[in-house]
Amino acid sequence: MNHGFSGGKRAREAERDRKNKDKQERLRRNRELRARGFDPDIAPESAPLPEVKLEDIVLGVPPRPKRGSIGPVKLFVGGLSWDTTSEGLRAAFSKFGTVVEATVIPDRDTGKSRGFGFVSFENSRDADECVKQMHGAELDGRTLKVNRAEAR
Repeated sequence: MNHGFSGGKRAREAERDRKNKDKQERLRRNRELRARGFDPDIAPESAPLPEVKLEDIVLGVPPRPKRGSIGPVKLFVGGLSWDTTSEGLRAAFSKFGTVVEATVIPDRDTGKSRGFGFVSFENSRDADECVKQMHGAELDGRTLKVNRAEAR
Protein backbone atom coordinates (compact mmCIF):
# COMPACT_ATOMS: atom_id res chain seq x y z
CA MET A 1 0.00 0.00 0.00
CA ASN A 2 1.63 3.28 -1.16
CA HIS A 3 0.86 6.32 0.99
CA GLY A 4 2.72 8.81 -1.22
CA PHE A 5 6.15 8.22 0.35
CA SER A 6 9.13 8.12 -1.96
CA GLY A 7 11.31 5.31 -0.71
CA GLY A 8 12.06 6.63 2.75
CA LYS A 9 14.11 4.14 4.79
CA ARG A 10 15.15 1.96 1.83
CA ALA A 11 16.42 5.03 -0.11
CA ARG A 12 18.43 6.20 2.92
CA GLU A 13 19.94 2.74 3.38
CA ALA A 14 20.88 2.55 -0.31
CA GLU A 15 22.50 6.02 -0.14
CA ARG A 16 24.44 5.02 3.00
CA ASP A 17 25.66 1.83 1.31
CA ARG A 18 26.75 3.76 -1.78
CA LYS A 19 28.73 6.26 0.37
CA ASN A 20 30.42 3.43 2.29
CA LYS A 21 31.37 1.74 -0.99
CA ASP A 22 32.83 5.06 -2.32
CA LYS A 23 34.81 5.50 0.90
CA GLN A 24 36.23 1.97 0.72
CA GLU A 25 37.27 2.55 -2.91
CA ARG A 26 38.95 5.88 -1.99
CA LEU A 27 40.86 4.23 0.89
CA ARG A 28 42.02 1.35 -1.38
CA ARG A 29 43.21 3.83 -4.04
CA ASN A 30 45.08 5.92 -1.42
CA ARG A 31 46.81 2.82 0.00
CA GLU A 32 47.88 1.86 -3.52
CA LEU A 33 49.30 5.33 -4.22
CA ARG A 34 51.21 5.40 -0.92
CA ALA A 35 52.70 2.00 -1.72
CA ARG A 36 54.07 3.46 -4.98
CA GLY A 37 55.60 6.45 -3.13
CA PHE A 38 52.95 9.11 -3.79
CA ASP A 39 51.10 10.99 -1.07
CA PRO A 40 47.44 11.32 -2.10
CA ASP A 41 46.89 14.13 0.43
CA ILE A 42 49.29 16.39 -1.46
CA ALA A 43 48.01 17.71 -4.77
CA PRO A 44 50.15 16.64 -7.72
CA GLU A 45 52.17 19.40 -9.35
CA SER A 46 50.36 20.29 -12.54
CA ALA A 47 52.93 22.82 -13.73
CA PRO A 48 56.25 23.94 -12.30
CA LEU A 49 56.14 27.23 -10.43
CA PRO A 50 57.86 30.19 -12.07
CA GLU A 51 61.28 31.19 -10.76
CA VAL A 52 61.14 34.26 -8.52
CA LYS A 53 64.19 36.46 -8.14
CA LEU A 54 64.93 38.10 -4.82
CA GLU A 55 65.10 41.56 -6.38
CA ASP A 56 61.54 41.13 -7.72
CA ILE A 57 60.10 40.73 -4.22
CA VAL A 58 58.60 43.86 -2.69
CA LEU A 59 57.89 43.83 1.02
CA GLY A 60 55.44 46.11 2.76
CA VAL A 61 52.44 48.12 1.72
CA PRO A 62 52.48 51.21 -0.47
CA PRO A 63 52.01 54.37 1.60
CA ARG A 64 48.52 55.79 1.77
CA PRO A 65 47.97 59.37 0.69
CA LYS A 66 47.65 61.81 3.58
CA ARG A 67 44.13 62.23 4.88
CA GLY A 68 42.41 64.91 2.89
CA SER A 69 45.05 65.14 0.18
CA ILE A 70 42.56 63.95 -2.42
CA GLY A 71 39.41 65.93 -3.07
CA PRO A 72 38.19 69.06 -1.33
CA VAL A 73 39.39 69.78 2.21
CA LYS A 74 36.85 71.26 4.61
CA LEU A 75 37.93 73.73 7.30
CA PHE A 76 35.98 74.76 10.38
CA VAL A 77 35.96 78.50 11.04
CA GLY A 78 34.84 79.55 14.51
CA GLY A 79 34.56 82.89 16.28
CA LEU A 80 32.85 84.63 13.37
CA SER A 81 31.13 87.96 13.82
CA TRP A 82 27.32 87.97 13.64
CA ASP A 83 27.69 90.28 10.64
CA THR A 84 29.97 87.97 8.60
CA THR A 85 28.25 86.53 5.52
CA SER A 86 29.12 83.53 3.37
CA GLU A 87 30.32 85.91 0.65
CA GLY A 88 32.55 87.77 3.12
CA LEU A 89 33.93 84.45 4.34
CA ARG A 90 34.68 83.37 0.75
CA ALA A 91 36.40 86.68 0.00
CA ALA A 92 38.59 86.46 3.13
CA PHE A 93 39.70 82.87 2.42
CA SER A 94 39.98 82.92 -1.38
CA LYS A 95 43.43 84.58 -1.22
CA PHE A 96 44.87 81.20 -0.15
CA GLY A 97 43.58 79.18 -3.11
CA THR A 98 40.49 77.94 -4.90
CA VAL A 99 37.53 77.92 -2.51
CA VAL A 100 34.97 75.27 -3.44
CA GLU A 101 32.41 76.33 -0.84
CA ALA A 102 32.14 78.90 1.94
CA THR A 103 29.15 78.78 4.29
CA VAL A 104 28.22 80.65 7.45
CA ILE A 105 25.86 78.47 9.52
CA PRO A 106 22.63 80.29 10.40
CA ASP A 107 20.41 79.81 13.44
CA ARG A 108 17.23 77.88 12.52
CA ASP A 109 14.87 80.19 14.36
CA THR A 110 16.34 83.66 13.77
CA GLY A 111 18.29 83.11 10.54
CA LYS A 112 21.25 85.02 12.03
CA SER A 113 24.79 83.64 12.05
CA ARG A 114 25.58 81.10 14.78
CA GLY A 115 29.18 82.37 14.86
CA PHE A 116 30.83 79.61 12.85
CA GLY A 117 31.07 78.30 9.32
CA PHE A 118 32.92 76.04 6.92
CA VAL A 119 35.25 76.71 4.02
CA SER A 120 36.21 73.97 1.54
CA PHE A 121 39.42 74.22 -0.46
CA GLU A 122 40.12 72.35 -3.68
CA ASN A 123 43.73 71.67 -2.67
CA SER A 124 45.07 70.26 0.62
CA ARG A 125 48.21 72.44 0.58
CA ASP A 126 46.11 75.60 0.21
CA ALA A 127 43.96 74.50 3.16
CA ASP A 128 47.02 73.83 5.32
CA GLU A 129 48.50 77.25 4.49
CA CYS A 130 45.17 78.88 5.27
CA VAL A 131 45.00 77.21 8.70
CA LYS A 132 48.52 78.45 9.50
CA GLN A 133 47.77 82.05 8.56
CA MET A 134 44.10 82.47 9.49
CA HIS A 135 44.03 80.72 12.89
CA GLY A 136 44.16 83.60 15.37
CA ALA A 137 43.71 86.22 12.63
CA GLU A 138 41.00 88.87 12.82
CA LEU A 139 37.93 89.14 10.57
CA ASP A 140 35.16 91.73 11.08
CA GLY A 141 36.57 92.58 14.52
CA ARG A 142 36.64 88.98 15.81
CA THR A 143 39.54 86.54 16.30
CA LEU A 144 39.10 83.40 14.23
CA LYS A 145 39.65 79.78 15.16
CA VAL A 146 40.48 77.80 12.01
CA ASN A 147 41.21 74.05 11.77
CA ARG A 148 40.34 71.03 9.68
CA ALA A 149 36.71 70.02 10.07
CA GLU A 150 36.13 66.70 11.82
CA ALA A 151 33.67 64.17 10.46
CA ARG A 152 30.56 63.76 12.57
